[in-house]
Amino acid sequence: MESSLAVQVSQDDVASACDQATSLVPAAANDAEPRRLQFWESEHTRPDFEPGGDAAPGLVAATENYLGACMRHPYLPVAEIRARQLARIRELVEMAYRDIPVYRNKYDAAGFKPEHLRDYDDIQKIPVITKPELVAAFPDQCVNKKYNPEDLFPTRSSGSSGQTLLIRVDYDAVITDTIQGVRQFAMQSGGNYKPEDLLAHVYTVPWWFDSIGGKYPTAFISNLIPPARVAQHLRYLGPKILSLYPSSLDALMPHVDEFRDTLNVAVTHSEYSSRTARAEWSRQLGVPVLDEYSSEEATRIALEMPNGVYHVCDDTVHLDVLDPATLQLQADGQSGIAVITNLLNEAMPFIRYVQGDYITRPAKPAASDINWSQIASIDGRLNDAFVNRDGRKVPAGSILDATYRWMFDCNLHLAQFEIVQRGVDLVEARVVLGADTPLQRLNGSVAHLEDLLALCLEHPVRVQAHALEFFPPKVGKRRPIRREMA
Repeated sequence: MESSLAVQVSQDDVASACDQATSLVPAAANDAEPRRLQFWESEHTRPDFEPGGDAAPGLVAATENYLGACMRHPYLPVAEIRARQLARIRELVEMAYRDIPVYRNKYDAAGFKPEHLRDYDDIQKIPVITKPELVAAFPDQCVNKKYNPEDLFPTRSSGSSGQTLLIRVDYDAVITDTIQGVRQFAMQSGGNYKPEDLLAHVYTVPWWFDSIGGKYPTAFISNLIPPARVAQHLRYLGPKILSLYPSSLDALMPHVDEFRDTLNVAVTHSEYSSRTARAEWSRQLGVPVLDEYSSEEATRIALEMPNGVYHVCDDTVHLDVLDPATLQLQADGQSGIAVITNLLNEAMPFIRYVQGDYITRPAKPAASDINWSQIASIDGRLNDAFVNRDGRKVPAGSILDATYRWMFDCNLHLAQFEIVQRGVDLVEARVVLGADTPLQRLNGSVAHLEDLLALCLEHPVRVQAHALEFFPPKVGKRRPIRREMA
Protein backbone atom coordinates (compact mmCIF):
# COMPACT_ATOMS: atom_id res chain seq x y z
CA MET A 1 0.00 0.00 0.00
CA GLU A 2 1.11 3.56 -0.60
CA SER A 3 2.32 5.56 2.37
CA SER A 4 -0.73 7.81 2.03
CA LEU A 5 -2.85 4.85 3.17
CA ALA A 6 -0.85 4.22 6.32
CA VAL A 7 -2.43 6.97 8.43
CA GLN A 8 -3.93 5.67 11.69
CA VAL A 9 -7.42 6.84 12.65
CA SER A 10 -7.90 7.24 16.40
CA GLN A 11 -10.73 7.89 18.82
CA ASP A 12 -9.36 11.40 19.40
CA ASP A 13 -9.45 12.16 15.65
CA VAL A 14 -13.09 11.13 15.38
CA ALA A 15 -14.01 12.88 18.64
CA SER A 16 -12.57 16.08 17.16
CA ALA A 17 -14.81 15.71 14.12
CA CYS A 18 -17.72 15.08 16.49
CA ASP A 19 -17.01 18.26 18.47
CA GLN A 20 -17.10 20.31 15.26
CA ALA A 21 -20.53 18.91 14.41
CA THR A 22 -22.44 19.29 17.68
CA SER A 23 -23.56 22.86 16.93
CA LEU A 24 -25.83 21.83 14.05
CA VAL A 25 -28.88 24.07 13.72
CA PRO A 26 -31.48 24.43 10.96
CA ALA A 27 -31.08 27.30 8.52
CA ALA A 28 -33.16 30.33 9.45
CA ALA A 29 -36.62 30.41 7.93
CA ASN A 30 -35.79 33.46 5.82
CA ASP A 31 -32.55 32.01 4.49
CA ALA A 32 -32.53 31.43 0.75
CA GLU A 33 -33.08 27.83 -0.30
CA PRO A 34 -29.62 26.42 -1.16
CA ARG A 35 -29.08 25.53 -4.78
CA ARG A 36 -29.06 21.77 -5.27
CA LEU A 37 -25.70 20.50 -6.50
CA GLN A 38 -27.01 17.93 -8.96
CA PHE A 39 -25.56 17.17 -12.35
CA TRP A 40 -27.73 14.87 -14.42
CA GLU A 41 -26.79 13.36 -17.77
CA SER A 42 -29.49 15.53 -19.43
CA GLU A 43 -32.58 17.50 -18.48
CA HIS A 44 -34.62 15.25 -20.76
CA THR A 45 -33.77 12.12 -18.77
CA ARG A 46 -33.71 13.73 -15.32
CA PRO A 47 -36.30 11.98 -13.09
CA ASP A 48 -38.92 13.79 -11.05
CA PHE A 49 -37.00 13.34 -7.81
CA GLU A 50 -35.99 15.70 -5.05
CA PRO A 51 -34.06 14.53 -1.95
CA GLY A 52 -34.28 16.09 1.48
CA GLY A 53 -37.18 18.53 1.49
CA ASP A 54 -39.34 18.81 4.59
CA ALA A 55 -37.42 16.03 6.33
CA ALA A 56 -34.35 18.21 6.90
CA PRO A 57 -35.38 19.75 10.29
CA GLY A 58 -36.00 16.28 11.72
CA LEU A 59 -32.58 15.21 10.48
CA VAL A 60 -30.91 18.14 12.25
CA ALA A 61 -32.62 17.35 15.56
CA ALA A 62 -31.73 13.66 15.29
CA THR A 63 -28.13 14.56 14.50
CA GLU A 64 -27.86 16.75 17.58
CA ASN A 65 -29.16 13.87 19.72
CA TYR A 66 -27.28 10.97 18.14
CA LEU A 67 -24.04 12.05 16.48
CA GLY A 68 -21.95 12.03 19.65
CA ALA A 69 -23.01 8.50 20.61
CA CYS A 70 -22.59 7.42 16.99
CA MET A 71 -19.00 8.65 16.94
CA ARG A 72 -18.17 6.88 20.22
CA HIS A 73 -19.64 3.49 19.33
CA PRO A 74 -16.58 2.02 17.51
CA TYR A 75 -14.51 2.45 20.68
CA LEU A 76 -16.89 0.86 23.19
CA PRO A 77 -15.76 -2.36 24.90
CA VAL A 78 -16.40 -5.45 22.76
CA ALA A 79 -18.73 -6.90 25.38
CA GLU A 80 -20.90 -3.78 25.29
CA ILE A 81 -20.99 -3.74 21.47
CA ARG A 82 -22.17 -7.36 21.46
CA ALA A 83 -24.73 -6.75 24.21
CA ARG A 84 -26.21 -3.88 22.19
CA GLN A 85 -26.31 -6.05 19.06
CA LEU A 86 -28.11 -8.86 20.90
CA ALA A 87 -30.66 -6.46 22.41
CA ARG A 88 -31.41 -4.94 19.01
CA ILE A 89 -31.68 -8.33 17.29
CA ARG A 90 -34.13 -9.45 19.99
CA GLU A 91 -36.28 -6.41 19.22
CA LEU A 92 -36.17 -7.10 15.49
CA VAL A 93 -36.91 -10.83 15.84
CA GLU A 94 -39.86 -10.19 18.19
CA MET A 95 -41.24 -7.56 15.80
CA ALA A 96 -40.73 -9.80 12.75
CA TYR A 97 -42.39 -12.78 14.41
CA ARG A 98 -45.35 -10.61 15.42
CA ASP A 99 -45.78 -8.44 12.31
CA ILE A 100 -43.98 -9.96 9.28
CA PRO A 101 -45.59 -13.17 7.92
CA VAL A 102 -42.58 -14.40 5.94
CA TYR A 103 -40.49 -14.50 9.13
CA ARG A 104 -43.22 -15.92 11.36
CA ASN A 105 -43.88 -18.75 8.91
CA LYS A 106 -40.18 -19.49 8.53
CA TYR A 107 -39.51 -19.49 12.26
CA ASP A 108 -42.51 -21.68 13.01
CA ALA A 109 -41.44 -24.20 10.36
CA ALA A 110 -37.96 -24.35 11.92
CA GLY A 111 -39.25 -24.58 15.51
CA PHE A 112 -37.61 -21.28 16.41
CA LYS A 113 -39.18 -18.80 18.84
CA PRO A 114 -38.00 -15.31 19.81
CA GLU A 115 -37.58 -16.44 23.43
CA HIS A 116 -34.79 -18.77 22.28
CA LEU A 117 -32.51 -15.70 22.04
CA ARG A 118 -30.97 -15.76 25.52
CA ASP A 119 -27.32 -14.92 24.82
CA TYR A 120 -25.11 -13.76 21.97
CA ASP A 121 -24.34 -17.24 20.65
CA ASP A 122 -28.07 -17.93 20.27
CA ILE A 123 -28.09 -15.61 17.25
CA GLN A 124 -26.87 -18.65 15.31
CA LYS A 125 -30.21 -20.36 16.04
CA ILE A 126 -32.12 -17.85 13.91
CA PRO A 127 -32.92 -19.43 10.51
CA VAL A 128 -31.35 -17.65 7.53
CA ILE A 129 -33.53 -16.10 4.86
CA THR A 130 -32.69 -15.71 1.16
CA LYS A 131 -33.32 -13.21 -1.59
CA PRO A 132 -35.76 -15.46 -3.52
CA GLU A 133 -37.86 -15.84 -0.36
CA LEU A 134 -38.15 -12.07 0.06
CA VAL A 135 -38.78 -11.52 -3.65
CA ALA A 136 -41.71 -13.95 -3.42
CA ALA A 137 -42.96 -12.32 -0.19
CA PHE A 138 -42.89 -8.70 -1.41
CA PRO A 139 -44.77 -6.64 -0.39
CA ASP A 140 -47.62 -8.11 1.66
CA GLN A 141 -45.64 -10.79 3.47
CA CYS A 142 -42.39 -8.89 4.19
CA VAL A 143 -43.20 -5.17 4.57
CA ASN A 144 -44.40 -4.12 8.02
CA LYS A 145 -48.03 -3.02 7.74
CA LYS A 146 -47.75 -0.59 10.63
CA TYR A 147 -46.04 1.80 8.19
CA ASN A 148 -47.91 3.88 5.64
CA PRO A 149 -46.41 2.83 2.26
CA GLU A 150 -46.31 6.47 1.18
CA ASP A 151 -44.00 7.29 4.10
CA LEU A 152 -41.37 4.68 3.14
CA PHE A 153 -38.28 5.28 1.04
CA PRO A 154 -38.12 2.97 -2.00
CA THR A 155 -34.90 1.38 -3.19
CA ARG A 156 -33.91 -1.95 -4.73
CA SER A 157 -31.06 -4.40 -4.68
CA SER A 158 -29.02 -4.98 -7.81
CA GLY A 159 -30.43 -7.28 -10.43
CA SER A 160 -26.93 -8.67 -11.10
CA SER A 161 -27.99 -12.01 -9.64
CA GLY A 162 -30.90 -12.23 -12.08
CA GLN A 163 -33.40 -11.14 -9.40
CA THR A 164 -34.22 -7.58 -8.44
CA LEU A 165 -35.53 -7.19 -4.90
CA LEU A 166 -37.69 -4.15 -4.18
CA ILE A 167 -36.90 -2.70 -0.75
CA ARG A 168 -38.72 -0.29 1.54
CA VAL A 169 -36.87 1.70 4.22
CA ASP A 170 -38.43 3.59 7.13
CA TYR A 171 -37.71 7.23 7.87
CA ASP A 172 -35.84 6.58 11.13
CA ALA A 173 -33.52 4.13 9.37
CA VAL A 174 -32.74 6.72 6.67
CA ILE A 175 -32.02 9.36 9.31
CA THR A 176 -29.70 7.05 11.26
CA ASP A 177 -27.98 5.92 8.07
CA THR A 178 -27.31 9.54 7.09
CA ILE A 179 -25.76 10.37 10.46
CA GLN A 180 -23.64 7.23 10.34
CA GLY A 181 -22.42 8.47 6.96
CA VAL A 182 -20.86 11.47 8.72
CA ARG A 183 -19.01 9.04 11.00
CA GLN A 184 -17.90 6.95 8.03
CA PHE A 185 -16.12 9.80 6.30
CA ALA A 186 -14.73 11.18 9.55
CA MET A 187 -13.13 7.79 10.24
CA GLN A 188 -11.98 7.04 6.71
CA SER A 189 -10.44 10.52 6.34
CA GLY A 190 -8.48 10.07 9.57
CA GLY A 191 -10.63 12.71 11.29
CA ASN A 192 -10.14 15.21 8.45
CA TYR A 193 -13.83 15.80 7.65
CA LYS A 194 -15.35 19.12 8.64
CA PRO A 195 -19.02 20.23 8.54
CA GLU A 196 -18.29 22.58 5.64
CA ASP A 197 -16.53 19.96 3.50
CA LEU A 198 -18.27 18.91 0.30
CA LEU A 199 -18.88 15.24 -0.45
CA ALA A 200 -19.43 14.34 -4.13
CA HIS A 201 -21.33 11.18 -5.08
CA VAL A 202 -20.86 9.87 -8.63
CA TYR A 203 -23.81 7.54 -8.56
CA THR A 204 -27.16 6.48 -10.00
CA VAL A 205 -29.37 8.85 -7.98
CA PRO A 206 -28.71 11.53 -5.32
CA TRP A 207 -28.24 10.71 -1.65
CA TRP A 208 -31.24 10.88 0.70
CA PHE A 209 -30.44 14.46 1.78
CA ASP A 210 -28.44 17.36 0.34
CA SER A 211 -27.02 18.28 3.75
CA ILE A 212 -27.70 18.20 7.47
CA GLY A 213 -29.13 21.66 8.08
CA GLY A 214 -26.58 23.10 5.66
CA LYS A 215 -23.69 21.15 7.20
CA TYR A 216 -21.94 18.23 5.49
CA PRO A 217 -23.19 19.23 2.02
CA THR A 218 -23.32 16.65 -0.75
CA ALA A 219 -23.26 16.92 -4.53
CA PHE A 220 -24.55 14.39 -7.05
CA ILE A 221 -23.08 13.61 -10.48
CA SER A 222 -24.89 11.07 -12.65
CA ASN A 223 -22.83 7.97 -13.32
CA LEU A 224 -24.10 8.07 -16.93
CA ILE A 225 -22.10 11.21 -17.69
CA PRO A 226 -18.87 10.48 -19.65
CA PRO A 227 -15.75 10.54 -17.45
CA ALA A 228 -14.23 13.65 -19.07
CA ARG A 229 -17.34 15.65 -18.18
CA VAL A 230 -17.50 14.13 -14.68
CA ALA A 231 -13.94 15.36 -14.15
CA GLN A 232 -14.97 18.86 -15.24
CA HIS A 233 -17.86 18.86 -12.76
CA LEU A 234 -15.49 17.74 -9.99
CA ARG A 235 -13.06 20.53 -10.87
CA TYR A 236 -15.92 23.02 -10.56
CA LEU A 237 -17.18 21.57 -7.26
CA GLY A 238 -13.82 21.04 -5.54
CA PRO A 239 -15.00 18.24 -3.19
CA LYS A 240 -12.97 17.03 -0.23
CA ILE A 241 -14.52 13.54 -0.32
CA LEU A 242 -15.31 11.53 -3.47
CA SER A 243 -17.61 8.49 -3.32
CA LEU A 244 -18.16 6.28 -6.38
CA TYR A 245 -17.96 2.83 -7.97
CA PRO A 246 -14.44 1.43 -8.53
CA SER A 247 -15.16 1.19 -12.26
CA SER A 248 -16.14 4.88 -12.27
CA LEU A 249 -12.94 5.87 -10.50
CA ASP A 250 -10.90 3.77 -12.92
CA ALA A 251 -12.54 5.56 -15.85
CA LEU A 252 -11.62 8.93 -14.28
CA MET A 253 -7.91 8.12 -14.03
CA PRO A 254 -6.97 9.72 -17.39
CA HIS A 255 -8.49 12.97 -16.07
CA VAL A 256 -7.06 13.12 -12.52
CA ASP A 257 -5.28 16.42 -13.13
CA GLU A 258 -8.71 18.05 -13.43
CA PHE A 259 -9.89 17.41 -9.88
CA ARG A 260 -7.39 15.79 -7.51
CA ASP A 261 -6.03 18.95 -5.87
CA THR A 262 -8.98 19.45 -3.49
CA LEU A 263 -9.47 15.82 -2.42
CA ASN A 264 -8.70 14.39 1.02
CA VAL A 265 -9.91 10.85 0.35
CA ALA A 266 -11.79 8.80 -2.28
CA VAL A 267 -14.10 5.98 -1.24
CA THR A 268 -15.15 3.15 -3.55
CA HIS A 269 -18.22 0.99 -2.97
CA SER A 270 -20.72 -1.53 -4.38
CA GLU A 271 -18.28 -3.33 -6.73
CA TYR A 272 -15.29 -5.49 -5.93
CA SER A 273 -11.89 -3.82 -6.20
CA SER A 274 -8.50 -5.17 -5.21
CA ARG A 275 -6.06 -3.54 -2.81
CA THR A 276 -3.60 -3.39 -5.72
CA ALA A 277 -6.03 -1.36 -7.82
CA ARG A 278 -6.86 1.01 -4.96
CA ALA A 279 -3.18 1.54 -4.21
CA GLU A 280 -2.53 2.47 -7.85
CA TRP A 281 -5.48 4.88 -7.91
CA SER A 282 -4.19 6.35 -4.65
CA ARG A 283 -0.76 6.87 -6.22
CA GLN A 284 -2.28 8.74 -9.15
CA LEU A 285 -4.67 10.83 -7.04
CA GLY A 286 -2.19 11.56 -4.27
CA VAL A 287 -4.77 10.77 -1.56
CA PRO A 288 -5.98 7.55 0.13
CA VAL A 289 -8.46 5.44 -1.83
CA LEU A 290 -10.41 3.29 0.62
CA ASP A 291 -13.23 0.79 0.23
CA GLU A 292 -16.76 0.63 1.59
CA TYR A 293 -18.41 -2.80 1.69
CA SER A 294 -22.14 -2.17 1.48
CA SER A 295 -25.41 -3.31 -0.03
CA GLU A 296 -28.93 -1.98 -0.47
CA GLU A 297 -30.24 -4.65 1.91
CA ALA A 298 -27.75 -3.97 4.69
CA THR A 299 -26.52 -0.40 4.00
CA ARG A 300 -22.91 -0.05 5.28
CA ILE A 301 -21.44 -3.42 6.23
CA ALA A 302 -17.72 -2.70 6.66
CA LEU A 303 -15.31 0.17 6.10
CA GLU A 304 -11.66 0.04 5.11
CA MET A 305 -9.81 2.30 7.51
CA PRO A 306 -6.69 4.34 6.65
CA ASN A 307 -4.45 1.51 7.92
CA GLY A 308 -6.02 -0.91 5.40
CA VAL A 309 -8.10 -2.89 7.94
CA TYR A 310 -11.80 -3.53 7.26
CA HIS A 311 -14.01 -2.98 10.31
CA VAL A 312 -17.65 -4.13 10.39
CA CYS A 313 -20.13 -1.36 11.30
CA ASP A 314 -21.43 -3.26 14.33
CA ASP A 315 -24.21 -0.80 15.13
CA THR A 316 -25.48 -0.95 11.54
CA VAL A 317 -25.33 -4.69 10.88
CA HIS A 318 -24.64 -7.97 12.57
CA LEU A 319 -22.41 -10.04 10.26
CA ASP A 320 -21.86 -13.79 10.24
CA VAL A 321 -19.58 -15.74 7.91
CA LEU A 322 -21.02 -19.20 7.33
CA ASP A 323 -19.79 -22.38 5.68
CA PRO A 324 -21.80 -22.51 2.41
CA ALA A 325 -22.45 -26.25 2.79
CA THR A 326 -23.42 -26.49 6.47
CA LEU A 327 -24.59 -22.90 7.17
CA GLN A 328 -22.62 -23.09 10.41
CA LEU A 329 -20.05 -20.50 11.43
CA GLN A 330 -17.04 -20.68 9.14
CA ALA A 331 -13.59 -20.99 10.68
CA ASP A 332 -11.65 -17.73 10.86
CA GLY A 333 -9.24 -17.46 7.95
CA GLN A 334 -11.56 -19.45 5.64
CA SER A 335 -13.82 -17.91 2.99
CA GLY A 336 -17.56 -18.24 3.60
CA ILE A 337 -20.87 -16.64 2.74
CA ALA A 338 -21.90 -13.35 4.31
CA VAL A 339 -25.14 -13.43 6.35
CA ILE A 340 -26.29 -10.05 7.64
CA THR A 341 -28.87 -8.58 9.96
CA ASN A 342 -29.73 -4.97 9.19
CA LEU A 343 -30.02 -3.30 12.60
CA LEU A 344 -31.70 -0.13 11.27
CA ASN A 345 -34.62 -0.92 8.97
CA GLU A 346 -37.87 -1.96 10.67
CA ALA A 347 -40.16 -1.36 7.69
CA MET A 348 -38.70 -4.30 5.79
CA PRO A 349 -36.38 -6.24 8.09
CA PHE A 350 -33.39 -8.23 6.86
CA ILE A 351 -32.67 -10.73 9.63
CA ARG A 352 -29.94 -13.32 9.02
CA TYR A 353 -30.15 -12.57 5.30
CA VAL A 354 -27.86 -14.41 2.87
CA GLN A 355 -26.07 -11.46 1.31
CA GLY A 356 -24.61 -13.37 -1.66
CA ASP A 357 -20.93 -12.55 -1.07
CA TYR A 358 -17.89 -14.56 -0.11
CA ILE A 359 -15.86 -12.93 2.69
CA THR A 360 -13.16 -14.04 5.11
CA ARG A 361 -12.72 -13.22 8.80
CA PRO A 362 -9.11 -12.76 9.93
CA ALA A 363 -7.46 -15.69 11.68
CA LYS A 364 -5.70 -13.08 13.82
CA PRO A 365 -7.40 -9.65 13.95
CA ALA A 366 -5.14 -6.64 13.54
CA ALA A 367 -4.37 -4.53 16.60
CA SER A 368 -6.64 -1.49 16.59
CA ASP A 369 -8.29 0.96 18.98
CA ILE A 370 -11.49 0.40 16.96
CA ASN A 371 -13.33 -2.44 18.69
CA TRP A 372 -15.67 -3.30 15.83
CA SER A 373 -15.16 -6.79 14.39
CA GLN A 374 -12.93 -7.19 11.33
CA ILE A 375 -12.95 -8.66 7.83
CA ALA A 376 -9.73 -10.00 6.33
CA SER A 377 -10.95 -9.93 2.72
CA ILE A 378 -14.01 -9.49 0.54
CA ASP A 379 -13.77 -12.26 -2.00
CA GLY A 380 -16.58 -11.39 -4.44
CA ARG A 381 -20.19 -12.26 -5.06
CA LEU A 382 -21.34 -15.88 -5.12
CA ASN A 383 -22.66 -15.53 -8.65
CA ASP A 384 -19.41 -13.89 -9.80
CA ALA A 385 -17.26 -16.78 -8.60
CA PHE A 386 -15.89 -19.04 -11.31
CA VAL A 387 -16.59 -22.77 -11.08
CA ASN A 388 -14.04 -25.48 -11.89
CA ARG A 389 -14.59 -29.01 -13.22
CA ASP A 390 -15.06 -30.38 -9.70
CA GLY A 391 -17.73 -27.80 -8.85
CA ARG A 392 -15.42 -25.79 -6.58
CA LYS A 393 -16.14 -22.06 -6.61
CA VAL A 394 -13.15 -19.78 -7.15
CA PRO A 395 -13.89 -16.32 -5.68
CA ALA A 396 -14.11 -13.38 -8.05
CA GLY A 397 -11.33 -11.75 -6.04
CA SER A 398 -8.90 -14.49 -7.05
CA ILE A 399 -9.84 -14.10 -10.72
CA LEU A 400 -9.42 -10.33 -10.47
CA ASP A 401 -6.00 -10.73 -8.88
CA ALA A 402 -5.00 -13.07 -11.75
CA THR A 403 -6.18 -10.39 -14.19
CA TYR A 404 -4.05 -7.72 -12.55
CA ARG A 405 -1.07 -10.10 -12.62
CA TRP A 406 -1.70 -10.64 -16.34
CA MET A 407 -1.67 -6.89 -16.99
CA PHE A 408 1.42 -6.32 -14.84
CA ASP A 409 3.45 -9.28 -16.13
CA CYS A 410 2.70 -8.55 -19.80
CA ASN A 411 2.86 -4.75 -19.63
CA LEU A 412 -0.76 -4.40 -20.73
CA HIS A 413 -2.55 -1.09 -20.31
CA LEU A 414 -6.26 -1.94 -20.38
CA ALA A 415 -8.58 1.05 -20.14
CA GLN A 416 -11.44 -1.35 -19.30
CA PHE A 417 -11.89 -5.10 -19.08
CA GLU A 418 -14.38 -7.87 -18.38
CA ILE A 419 -13.37 -11.45 -17.61
CA VAL A 420 -16.37 -13.73 -18.19
CA GLN A 421 -16.56 -17.49 -17.66
CA ARG A 422 -18.54 -18.89 -20.59
CA GLY A 423 -17.91 -22.57 -19.84
CA VAL A 424 -16.13 -24.63 -17.23
CA ASP A 425 -12.89 -24.38 -19.25
CA LEU A 426 -13.70 -21.39 -21.48
CA VAL A 427 -13.13 -17.74 -20.48
CA GLU A 428 -13.72 -14.62 -22.52
CA ALA A 429 -11.54 -11.55 -21.94
CA ARG A 430 -13.23 -8.43 -23.34
CA VAL A 431 -10.99 -5.37 -23.17
CA VAL A 432 -10.61 -1.77 -24.27
CA LEU A 433 -6.92 -1.24 -25.00
CA GLY A 434 -5.04 1.76 -23.71
CA ALA A 435 -3.48 4.02 -26.33
CA ASP A 436 0.01 2.63 -25.70
CA THR A 437 -0.95 -1.07 -25.96
CA PRO A 438 -0.96 -2.59 -29.47
CA LEU A 439 -3.30 -5.42 -30.37
CA GLN A 440 -0.32 -7.73 -30.99
CA ARG A 441 0.72 -7.42 -27.34
CA LEU A 442 -2.75 -8.41 -26.21
CA ASN A 443 -2.80 -11.43 -28.52
CA GLY A 444 0.68 -12.49 -27.42
CA SER A 445 -0.28 -12.34 -23.74
CA VAL A 446 -3.29 -14.67 -23.86
CA ALA A 447 -1.23 -17.77 -23.05
CA HIS A 448 -0.02 -16.17 -19.82
CA LEU A 449 -3.59 -15.39 -18.73
CA GLU A 450 -4.50 -19.01 -19.50
CA ASP A 451 -1.66 -20.17 -17.24
CA LEU A 452 -2.75 -17.89 -14.39
CA LEU A 453 -6.40 -18.94 -14.62
CA ALA A 454 -5.40 -22.62 -14.85
CA LEU A 455 -3.65 -22.24 -11.48
CA CYS A 456 -6.83 -20.75 -9.97
CA LEU A 457 -9.17 -23.37 -11.44
CA GLU A 458 -6.73 -26.29 -11.16
CA HIS A 459 -7.19 -27.41 -14.76
CA PRO A 460 -6.43 -26.05 -18.27
CA VAL A 461 -8.47 -23.06 -19.44
CA ARG A 462 -8.92 -21.61 -22.92
CA VAL A 463 -9.13 -17.82 -23.17
CA GLN A 464 -10.74 -15.91 -26.03
CA ALA A 465 -9.57 -12.29 -26.06
CA HIS A 466 -11.58 -9.59 -27.83
CA ALA A 467 -10.52 -5.95 -28.14
CA LEU A 468 -13.42 -3.46 -28.25
CA GLU A 469 -13.42 0.23 -29.05
CA PHE A 470 -15.61 0.90 -26.02
CA PHE A 471 -18.06 -0.76 -23.66
CA PRO A 472 -21.71 0.29 -24.05
CA PRO A 473 -22.96 2.64 -21.29
CA LYS A 474 -24.49 0.78 -18.36
CA VAL A 475 -26.81 2.01 -15.63
CA GLY A 476 -25.57 1.07 -12.16
CA LYS A 477 -22.76 -1.29 -11.21
CA ARG A 478 -20.41 -2.97 -13.65
CA ARG A 479 -19.28 -6.51 -12.87
CA PRO A 480 -15.86 -6.95 -14.50
CA ILE A 481 -15.62 -10.53 -13.20
CA ARG A 482 -18.68 -12.71 -13.70
CA ARG A 483 -19.93 -16.16 -14.58
CA GLU A 484 -22.33 -16.56 -17.50
CA MET A 485 -22.84 -20.30 -17.73
CA ALA A 486 -25.28 -22.85 -16.39
